[in-house]
Amino acid sequence: MKKLILLLLTVVLMSGCFGSKKESEGSANKVTTVSKGFVDELKKQYAGKAIIVNFFGSWCPPCIKETPDFIEAYEKYKGDDFVIVGISVDKTLEDAQKFVDEHKITYPVFHADSNLGMEMNIYTIPASFIFKPDGQLFERVEGPLSPTQLEYIATKLK
Repeated sequence: MKKLILLLLTVVLMSGCFGSKKESEGSANKVTTVSKGFVDELKKQYAGKAIIVNFFGSWCPPCIKETPDFIEAYEKYKGDDFVIVGISVDKTLEDAQKFVDEHKITYPVFHADSNLGMEMNIYTIPASFIFKPDGQLFERVEGPLSPTQLEYIATKLK
């Protein structure tokens, strides 16, 4: 009887561990929709850090091309007072989430509603806003950022 109880207890505990692992893997980088004022919130949240806010689209070839460079820079410098935040201008939240999942993006990604795009004057993508640690805009770049530019921002702007 003791062996049966021990076996059942082991099975229950093991199934609980596996269940929570799958749940956390599925929600690792969940995209949510954001609106006007969000970039100001980011600057407050990441005060003291250099921030790249990158507006992109899943259908945009230059955006697709720069994504691996963003992932690499984020992974390399994320503990060094540097953060990258992606903001998708895709038509749907689902398209943005699919892009994040397919490209295994590790930095935070959000989906912009039309109000945020208008507030930030997004007329071309990719468009990146680079903020100094004090929250002041350092530069707005229309077009892809190179690995050299990303390294400079991560190491020299903090």
